[in-house]
Amino acid sequence: MAMETKVNGKYAVEYDEVDHIYRNVMATGGLMDRPSPPYYNVKGRTMAHLFDYMADEFEDKDAMGWRDVIKVHKVEKQSATPGEKPKKWITYELSDYSWMTYRQAKNFADHIGLGITRLGVEKGDFVMIFASTCPEWFLAAHGCFSQSITIVTAYDSMDDKSIQFIIDQSQPKAIFADSNTLPVVAKLMQKGNSGVKAVIYTGQNWEVEESINKLEGIQERAFELVHIDELKATKADGPNGESSSGKGKQKASDDEADDSKIHTVFPEADDLACIMYTSGSTGQPKGAQLTHGNLMAAIGSAAAMEGGLLDKETDVIISYLPLAHVLEFVISHFIVSMGCRIGFGRARTLMDDAVAPTAGSGRSKGLGDLKALQPTLMAGVPTIWERIRKGILAEVNKQSFIVRSLFFAALNTKWAIVQATGSENFVTNMIDSVVFSKAKELVGGKLRLTLTGGAGISDETHRFLSMVMCYVISGYGLTEVCGVAAVTMPQMGHRLRTVGPPAPSLELKLVNVPDTEYTGDNGSGEIWFRGPAVMKGYFKLEGETKKVMTGDGWFKTGDIGTMNPDGTLSIKDRVKNLVKLSHGEYVALEKCEAIYRDAKEIRSICIVADNGCPVLLAVVEPSHHGASDKEILEILKIQAKTSGLSRSETIQGVIIDDSDWMTNGFMTSSSKVKRREVRKVHDKQIAEMWKKF
Repeated sequence: MAMETKVNGKYAVEYDEVDHIYRNVMATGGLMDRPSPPYYNVKGRTMAHLFDYMADEFEDKDAMGWRDVIKVHKVEKQSATPGEKPKKWITYELSDYSWMTYRQAKNFADHIGLGITRLGVEKGDFVMIFASTCPEWFLAAHGCFSQSITIVTAYDSMDDKSIQFIIDQSQPKAIFADSNTLPVVAKLMQKGNSGVKAVIYTGQNWEVEESINKLEGIQERAFELVHIDELKATKADGPNGESSSGKGKQKASDDEADDSKIHTVFPEADDLACIMYTSGSTGQPKGAQLTHGNLMAAIGSAAAMEGGLLDKETDVIISYLPLAHVLEFVISHFIVSMGCRIGFGRARTLMDDAVAPTAGSGRSKGLGDLKALQPTLMAGVPTIWERIRKGILAEVNKQSFIVRSLFFAALNTKWAIVQATGSENFVTNMIDSVVFSKAKELVGGKLRLTLTGGAGISDETHRFLSMVMCYVISGYGLTEVCGVAAVTMPQMGHRLRTVGPPAPSLELKLVNVPDTEYTGDNGSGEIWFRGPAVMKGYFKLEGETKKVMTGDGWFKTGDIGTMNPDGTLSIKDRVKNLVKLSHGEYVALEKCEAIYRDAKEIRSICIVADNGCPVLLAVVEPSHHGASDKEILEILKIQAKTSGLSRSETIQGVIIDDSDWMTNGFMTSSSKVKRREVRKVHDKQIAEMWKKF
């Protein structure tokens, strides 16, 4: 039987009233360090033990699905504006979903593990995974875990400089790449990386041919070049046989059928599973050292809090966020280890607009991953949810005045009902089927739970999604604590501005923030965590580790939080984003940005302020080109007023930056704004504008 998630009306209690330490009610007898019954019966505290358990428990059940790229179409359209360049974009022709079972997945991973050791990679060595989210990413990681090899992860969107830094710092023995990242690997390997024994890749011939030719042409190359399908079929005489040419997908050889050669080298719980590099909103990437025990504690926490919601017969999650991000990594493992299916997608092909119809299908549009998979579960970051919300609103705004009015009236009525009664009922179900069913179809039609994490979501987007789509679970986590630090649960009802109680694998301490009203005695302060899910420290960065870790094991998050009377946590902002304006009032920048981003005319925003400044300024990427600073400032002021922001939280000056922030270096891989970069580019304009106040 599952443990009680609430005791005496509280989800967490103040475990130590002197130091203001809080624990989840499920952890008052001790912090959780592994996935436990009733959901699991795992023999050890490592990822290798977890995959063993999954294969034995769910055998021939479908585990992971994917779509193959049949063809890439380059589309060009003349602009309606004279003199403007034609618009170019890419659409993808995709197959239907194919599936592999748990046993097949385990077999594939085990053979990858065996193949990697034959390339000369040994227990304790590092293998870098630098690829987009796909089944091979997942299976390559588990191939490494099965041989006690540590994976080093990097976002597929990182630039050459960051990747070179990660390679230099971690010295991987092998690099796993795909068709998206192989050109970067080819470029860097031409400069020479003597320690790399193999480049393992995935992708079809036509996708990777150019990069493979470059890699093969490197003078006196000291590394093997192996397709992942060949790797798992490598003959016992080692990787130098003819199958290592790096060309084409070769299916399994006799060796693959001979499982007697497979021997799992189980790691220990304290062994490093992963060095997870965070893209970081400042400076060089930092590698968080996560042990097998850390990851297992986080997966156990997720199961203890949310496991009862899942149905292994019907639930399927769509995985499209980077697996190099701790949120996607832990959630995917939690879902698939509970016996639910995982379908891989791509951020750019989630919706129908980037998918071309399959030849001969007679359809005018292809199906996006959401419609093709029809997931019941989905995790996302605020930028994705805001894109979906704006997409639904665009469809609504095409309708007649009566239909539009009905939609917004239904939204407000449903919200009023769930706030008054604490849950949904036959009236809200009727509203769903009559008014919102069309909007639900945009995300596949079957979504019943979503998780939002990575950064704060605005109240407006949260309310909209939870009423129109499904229940929104709010999560809070950091790479340094394996992503699961706090999470809400549907039994709490639809609530804004809380991320739920702390996870049972962590205890939480509230520490006074000097010169503010955020103090432990007031039930608020900087959030610190300690417990089995806290990282070992940053890789080769002792100074950085000392800045964030105390001698007795506390990790300082830099976030400010408040504990609510029912034991749930609310995040206020980052300590470093708390700015005291010249008239003495504190402003929380991230909180304000989330509210301003809700305006449909705003794609990205970075609020600019320093301690002692008179007012807030903002650098804005508008949704449409050609918007004037005057127009955008007016929109921001209206947004501030309707959202109840104070005068000091209202932006007084705007600088427009029309470039694409996702590609110009202004955003991290997890869609957070890099303030330092924005400030650097617009420093002169900002200084000039401040003089006016």
